[in-house]
Amino acid sequence: MTTTVYWTPGALLRLQEIQQYIRDQHEDKVAEKMVATLLTRTRQLEVAPLSGHKIRGYPDDELRELLEKPYRIIYRVKAHKVEILTVMHYRQLLSKTLQSLRLVDKTK
Repeated sequence: MTTTVYWTPGALLRLQEIQQYIRDQHEDKVAEKMVATLLTRTRQLEVAPLSGHKIRGYPDDELRELLEKPYRIIYRVKAHKVEILTVMHYRQLLSKTLQSLRLVDKTK
C-alpha cells in the first residue's frame, strides 16, 4: 500500500527559503540539486513511512526524521499519510512543541 506524502505549507516555505539561501551562497544549479535531493528523499516515505528515525526525547511518537545532510526532514506519520512538517539544517535545535515545528525557522 502506498502512503501519501503531504508537504505542509510551512515545510514548502522552508524548502523555498533553503533554495534561496543556497542560491545566494552558490548558484542556481546547486540550489536546484539540493531541493531535488530533498524531494527525492521524501519519496521513500510513500512505501516505507517508518523508515526515518524517531526523534529522541520528543514526546510525540509519530514524529520522525530523515537525514539528508546537511538537512533534517521532520515528519509525522498518520494513517495512510505522512505529513512533512519542516526541513531544517542539522545544526538547528529542534523545537519542543509540534506547533512550533510548523512555524517557519530562518536558515542559519
